[in-house]
Amino acid sequence: MNISVKLTAALLTIGLLAGCAGPNQRAYDNFTLCSAVGGLVGGAAVGAAASGGSGAVGGAAVGAALALLLCPSDDAQAEEVAVADTTTCALEPVPGALRDANGCAMDSDNDGVVDGIDMCANTPAGVTVDEVGCPIDSDRDGVADYKDLCPNTPEGVIVDQDGCPIAGQTILSLTGVNFEFDKASLTADAQSTLDEAVEALLNTDEVVEVRVEGHTDSIGTEAYNQKLSQERAESVVEYLVSKGVNGNNLIPVGMGETSPIANNESAAGRALNRRVDFVVNTK
Repeated sequence: MNISVKLTAALLTIGLLAGCAGPNQRAYDNFTLCSAVGGLVGGAAVGAAASGGSGAVGGAAVGAALALLLCPSDDAQAEEVAVADTTTCALEPVPGALRDANGCAMDSDNDGVVDGIDMCANTPAGVTVDEVGCPIDSDRDGVADYKDLCPNTPEGVIVDQDGCPIAGQTILSLTGVNFEFDKASLTADAQSTLDEAVEALLNTDEVVEVRVEGHTDSIGTEAYNQKLSQERAESVVEYLVSKGVNGNNLIPVGMGETSPIANNESAAGRALNRRVDFVVNTK
């Protein structure tokens, strides 16, 4: 065997080993095709060698090149896998999140809380939600802020579907609304107490009508207390209007001594009975 044939065999062997005998042969779709083509290339190379040195070298080189093309190297296949795995998720999955076909977290209503964690699906666009995807309800009345026509309703007040107090509900009951002795003039302390009502009424004054009820204790005649309570209720309404509350929906009503909430026999009881109630009126 001359040097050309030896060189042919060496190149053939290198080509077959590089193309079809490497570790990545496991990933190749058809082992039989790879081996068969390698054999054909080898045969062609041997035939070329029999015809002459230069033919042998050329046949072996072609065989080696074809083997490399048919059975790609590990580096080339690794690059393909790397490209396939470079998926970028708009939302990274967190524990409990539902994922799409690419393994990315889904957010069907686009509220910033991923599906699987979102407890309030299909939240309207633009609505502010809490950590579990439910619309914010600042006054905790059961009606979300984006639907609530009467925000900041005092806690515990029963509301309708629009978040507004229903007729007959007492929005606020204030004791300590004191007046000058035997007068309807508010004291400085009383004005400070009424500021609490201003905050509550400013959020409902355009939607609901409120009775401002003035109550007295039982000291004095019933007729006198009735008249005095009416004047004091009107004085309260005037103060609220001066603070920006819409007076069109405020109705001053003197209740006199007719609706006590405590015993008038004690000083403490009488103090509780001297109060101002803000009650949603029945239109």
